[in-house]
Amino acid sequence: MKKTFLLAFATSFLMISCGDQKRENFTTLDDDGNIIISEESLDILEEIEGDYYSCKENESEERECNHFTAEAICRFYEIDDFEKDGEYISYRDIKDVVTLQGNWEPIGVASKQADLDKAQDNANNAKATIAFDPNKTNHVAIILPGQTAKSNSWGLEAPNSASFFIHKIECYSNKALSYSFRSPDGIILYTKK
Repeated sequence: MKKTFLLAFATSFLMISCGDQKRENFTTLDDDGNIIISEESLDILEEIEGDYYSCKENESEERECNHFTAEAICRFYEIDDFEKDGEYISYRDIKDVVTLQGNWEPIGVASKQADLDKAQDNANNAKATIAFDPNKTNHVAIILPGQTAKSNSWGLEAPNSASFFIHKIECYSNKALSYSFRSPDGIILYTKK
């Protein structure tokens, strides 16, 4: 009886302590005290970037490599919102997930500094946050922890971001959101509830 109880307790303890472990160090501080992405989080992004470039180099059909944005959001923020049947969804389907399924909420628009600041704050607090163009290309950028940076083209302070482009062989991380979108007009910001 004691052995059965101890075995059940030990199994329960292991399942609780080892299952679904979350990365807690999304961010760290640089020498000046600014929030930056942790090494562990950067490693995740760099691995996905490597896979993206490998896919794009070997792409036999246009848009064959369209799942990397969903994968990056899920792996970086440790969520599964953009997975379906064990696969990451296309960037084109991200808009429907955030606008229709109720697990995400709009922050506002990229043309308002207060909304951009809120997006950066959410990312700095490990809350999944994205920007997307709902009208033209459905392009999605991931808001990353870090600092906003002055965008001369936007005339605003833009949040730190990452993106995987579909129409060209290019991706980036740790650049201002304005690197992903020429203009802030029409760009919507969403965050996970």
